Amino acid sequence: MYGFAAERLNYQIRRVDIPISNLPAALDGLTIVQLSDIHMSGYMPRAQVRRAVDMANDLGADLAVVTGDFITGAGDPLEECIEEIRRLSAPLGIYGCNGNHEIYADAEDRAQDLFAQQGMKLLRHENALITCNGAQLNLIGVDYQRERAAGGRKVSALTGIESLIRKDLRNILLSHNPNSFNRAAELGIDLSLAGHTHGGQIQVEILDHRLSPARFITDYVAGLYMRPLFTPAKTVASQEFLQAAALQGPHSAIYVNRGLGTVGAPVRLGVPPEISLLTLRRS
Repeated sequence: MYGFAAERLNYQIRRVDIPISNLPAALDGLTIVQLSDIHMSGYMPRAQVRRAVDMANDLGADLAVVTGDFITGAGDPLEECIEEIRRLSAPLGIYGCNGNHEIYADAEDRAQDLFAQQGMKLLRHENALITCNGAQLNLIGVDYQRERAAGGRKVSALTGIESLIRKDLRNILLSHNPNSFNRAAELGIDLSLAGHTHGGQIQVEILDHRLSPARFITDYVAGLYMRPLFTPAKTVASQEFLQAAALQGPHSAIYVNRGLGTVGAPVRLGVPPEISLLTLRRS
């Protein structure tokens, strides 16, 4: 009952500095507000989405991004959700990417159209240049990255995005599935922003160890992780290494947002919903 009536609605602001290798001085301090996994439905009414957007606007970020799963199923109010997302206030624009639930709801194209109608941009295997203080960032967005083909064969993430990467700029990737991070680091992408995991949605602590169901699907459950840039995607690193606060040399970072909504049981325990304020810092 606590997880349903209280923690599920206990929206928290998480402020995180993101170290970026070779970040231009003009972009040092640029802020990004991130929402993810809204899952607007009977358990996430429009008023609650509006409350989250109002909290995000209070942070005064330069750029706003929403990393997929706007709804849960085909019967959910996608148009209302995107109307609320449009209320985000960010001088550098509002951008998004699709999640896996847009696939389930057959709503990927519709979400793209609704974003465009509201003056926003849903990035689908494309990029956008963001200009701030005379310097530029390259923002890339992809649809949900499946890890296996229909027959069960494992497939590579981020296939065909090499042409979208700008070697002369810092590159930020919006990819709902955090498991694309290894390939993003290999390709030289500086920062990935993801969701999908809900932080496990339920997390318990036993003998000083935090246990989360999301561990069964990813190494990147919630928060900030780093890998060396251009590291082969198949290279396995320890959790201590991935979470190192002072990784030496050029690195790639990912921030995994715990999301706002829920799937399955409308409950959160130990993993309250999150609105992220990410500040880019020169590494």
